[in-house]
Amino acid sequence: MNNKIRISILLPVYNGMPYICEAIESVLEQGLDDWELIISDNGSTDDTRAYLGSLNDFRIRIYEQPLNLGIMGNLNFLLAHAKAPIAKIIGHDDRLLSGCLERTAQFMEERPSCAVSRCWATGDSVRYQKGGNLAWESLLPSSLEPRASLLAFATFGNLVGNICRAACRPQMILKAGGFDQEYPAAGDYEAWSRVAKKFGMSFQNEELVYERIHQQQHSNTQNFKNEIFAQLDKILETLSRDVEPAMLDVLRRHWIIHFFSPRAPRFIRQILSGKLALAALVWKNLPINISAFYCIAAYPLFKFKFPSANLTTYYLLNRILQDNNTIQ
Repeated sequence: MNNKIRISILLPVYNGMPYICEAIESVLEQGLDDWELIISDNGSTDDTRAYLGSLNDFRIRIYEQPLNLGIMGNLNFLLAHAKAPIAKIIGHDDRLLSGCLERTAQFMEERPSCAVSRCWATGDSVRYQKGGNLAWESLLPSSLEPRASLLAFATFGNLVGNICRAACRPQMILKAGGFDQEYPAAGDYEAWSRVAKKFGMSFQNEELVYERIHQQQHSNTQNFKNEIFAQLDKILETLSRDVEPAMLDVLRRHWIIHFFSPRAPRFIRQILSGKLALAALVWKNLPINISAFYCIAAYPLFKFKFPSANLTTYYLLNRILQDNNTIQ
């Protein structure tokens, strides 16, 4: 092993048993040796700390937080303690596939100005094919310049997806402000869009990680009271101020159909169950003066996948490609 650390693996954890054992084993099984694994335990109350204490590898550094930093604060802590110029993030319930670290390090080293990249998780090669639920995103180029990145995040949402798909340069992420703790459920979307606005982003279209889907994963426990909607609306409001004013009308229509109308079933369920105050939060503070009435009315377009629903997607995608080609 070289003395120089080639890549840092950042692993935030809170009550990670039993999955964290598989996550760490997947790091130890990598062919690449010149890595460090930094684990920050966010005040676990299960057996996570006992398990971490049993690990015996000099490449692993473990920090036990006396107070819970929140997931975004924990990510900032890990970024600040990374020694390598490149970092791979992994959730405590996810796994690295064989060759992940070598391929990630090589990809980022070939792109020295890349601040953040997104790889595929198991099954994404199908999801990004024609007819898959991410087919439109598959038409994006392998690298986006800042202006095109901004519009892409406004069009498709969080282009990175789960944090296990992300690789980054820690110092560039921190320079751009790191993760904002005002967005505990959507802070990755807010951070990556802000970073990409400054530096652009790249896509590594290889399946390099396994994302575990289960009821207790972070994304499934952060919206019991519709709290994620307020965070997403605030992010979109910010994006609306950064894109060209000429794009706002088409973005408004696009968001109504693809971002907001899918909330309609949740709204109706909460109304029917008598949770009126909770249901009102679904539509509270929608960005750029969007009306809840139009969001509900647009739901059939989204639900039944009428071709007209994708007119805005087609227009925005072509504008993203145009902006990217113009800059390049």
